[in-house]
Amino acid sequence: MNSVQDAFKHNKARKNVIAGGALILICITLLSCVSSFMIYREGFADMPQLFQHTLSIFAVVVVEGAFVWLVYGFTRAFSSFLERAISFVGMSFLVVVMLINIVTHFMLVKRLELHPFQQAWINWGAVSIFIGVLLIVLAITLADPVIRLIRLELRYTGRQQEIILEAKTEGLESDRIQTAMAERAEWEAGQLASRIMGGGRGYQAEPHAISGFNRTTQQSHLNPAGYNVTSYAPEHDPKA
Repeated sequence: MNSVQDAFKHNKARKNVIAGGALILICITLLSCVSSFMIYREGFADMPQLFQHTLSIFAVVVVEGAFVWLVYGFTRAFSSFLERAISFVGMSFLVVVMLINIVTHFMLVKRLELHPFQQAWINWGAVSIFIGVLLIVLAITLADPVIRLIRLELRYTGRQQEIILEAKTEGLESDRIQTAMAERAEWEAGQLASRIMGGGRGYQAEPHAISGFNRTTQQSHLNPAGYNVTSYAPEHDPKA
């Protein structure tokens, strides 16, 4: 009974620890959001105030939202080693970015002299983070096992269709196809000759013996227009 109670207390303690860690992460992220907003706002000073604040909020969402997305994916969704490795590197990178933003913002407010690295960070470093976030998200998307399976299946299907088309192309050059083409050409020639000569009075076309066609089919093709082609014999004279 004591072991069951200890396990229950342990699970409850773990839930409390997880909830406390999530709360700490949320607070630090919100703090970083304020610092990032103040730094990114200066980069859009040439825009009207409404657009300046809106674009600054978008920039904050890109950086801080990417960090939250990576934490959630690492703990709940990412399953492959490559996904988890990329998300861990991305989280470490964004934590450094958040630290630099917070420290730089505090130094700006206190009017302290910035380090040349911090000055360069304000000038162009903070903006380049967007490209880094884009690369992280793209890498994780491409490393998704489901997407990878879909790519492999498409590659297999494309290769299969390519082989089938190559086999069909080679089959057109085979002797069997050439023989069939010759027989077809001979049959078409016979049909054309029958149509040309079928209009002559008193002419009865000689049926062509072509493999693959019976006599009934040949007769129907030899008289395609429905003419009553008959041979004329001399009438018998009753006086003779």
